[in-house]
Amino acid sequence: MKKWLIGAALACGPLLSTPEAQASEFASLRVSLLANDDDLTSSGFASVLHLGLRLRSPELGPGLRAEAEVSLLLSSSNSGDLSFRDNASFLRLVWRPESWGETEGLSLTVLPLTSTRLHLGYEQPATWGRGVYAVSSSRSGIVGAPGLEARLTREHGYAFTAAKSVVGINSQTGEPERLAMVMAGAGVDVWPLVRLEAAGAFVQHGVIESLANLGREERASTGAVSGRVLFHQGAPIGPSVDFSLYQQDPEVFEKLFAPEEYPGGVSASVSLEATALSQTLMDPDVDEGAVRSQGAEAVALQARLKVDFLRVHALALHRSATFISSEVPGFPPFKAYPQDTGLRSELLLSAGADYHFAGPALTPGLVVRAVWPAAFDNTRLVGIPDAMPRFVLLRGPAEFTALRPGRERQPILLAKATLRWDFGSAFSAMGEAFYTQDPNRGVNEDDDTGTPASTLGFSALLQARF
Repeated sequence: MKKWLIGAALACGPLLSTPEAQASEFASLRVSLLANDDDLTSSGFASVLHLGLRLRSPELGPGLRAEAEVSLLLSSSNSGDLSFRDNASFLRLVWRPESWGETEGLSLTVLPLTSTRLHLGYEQPATWGRGVYAVSSSRSGIVGAPGLEARLTREHGYAFTAAKSVVGINSQTGEPERLAMVMAGAGVDVWPLVRLEAAGAFVQHGVIESLANLGREERASTGAVSGRVLFHQGAPIGPSVDFSLYQQDPEVFEKLFAPEEYPGGVSASVSLEATALSQTLMDPDVDEGAVRSQGAEAVALQARLKVDFLRVHALALHRSATFISSEVPGFPPFKAYPQDTGLRSELLLSAGADYHFAGPALTPGLVVRAVWPAAFDNTRLVGIPDAMPRFVLLRGPAEFTALRPGRERQPILLAKATLRWDFGSAFSAMGEAFYTQDPNRGVNEDDDTGTPASTLGFSALLQARF
């Protein structure tokens, strides 16, 4: 489907990162515009307006300050309907003792509407738990949930604890009930160049409706752990110009447009992270209804290298099919996959490089990617044991494509040309033009629509900073 996204974003950067920020110590503003079209050959139009503003108070007491950001999304559909969505607005109190460094402190953050900034995992697209799945009387799905976080940050480590909650409907009693997600984690520099990090979470999903109809009150839940080993040397290396890889992150505009330093010499970072889940879901292999644990995992290896003005990025990502559908949780919701469904994990390999020309402040680059989408054989899922195998591709937690019987999944190939242009410290522009070859399109159940296997698309972003 063709998608046009035109948006404006206001968000804050580091308060003292530029002369403009120093001139206005208590407020920082960014205005960003986005236009995106994944397929130039098809029709469809949507627009998004992203508004946000970060404020910082004067000192409220010895070492005590307050911060706030209001961040909203305004969307327009093809029919002209408008809808608002919070983008993880927050209030924060930060206390820093006089003897601590500028980046150290103890903070309490409250996210009153949605808490997608709180999650397990460390970098996109290997994060998990940004939303909380709940069942209500009118709908079921991943919904925004209020949350809060307490965090201690020191020069050589950090620790945090966080929680988010949403009100769902008990499928057995029909009464509202509160569902929660709690998490905690820490990180420490075990060596000047190496940091170890770990975190855990537990999530309540509510009563399983199918079993409630049988008079049984069985609850779905998820336990999860994450860990990362990070090696870093030299100046920080920012993400590549790759909007599609980071678009699910509510801080995407802040991260992509963060100023990049080129001090010369060699900088490098390598990280290996993994997340493992255990979910209690309905067992579809037991006629009378029961629950069982279903595992899921994601592993990501990321590497970044900077040599003078050259940057190189690489990513290898493995996500099991159960991990992709775990946010729902299950497929269908609250159900584990039947045994022997031929689950196949997603594998993503991506590499890119860009070069910064200091004179004109231009940074052109190139990204190439191959993705083997997660898939499963739905023969047992639909209860037709003698049917010819039909694979279903999982393109997201609730996005899937059924291939025609006998077809196998094929890798999706992408090539992307990127460009960043910085006009001083106050204005930046980014663009990407990409070609996608998806042999899985045109051989699915919707191939009568003439959906091409090859598509062209682009993204363009502008940002002004005040």
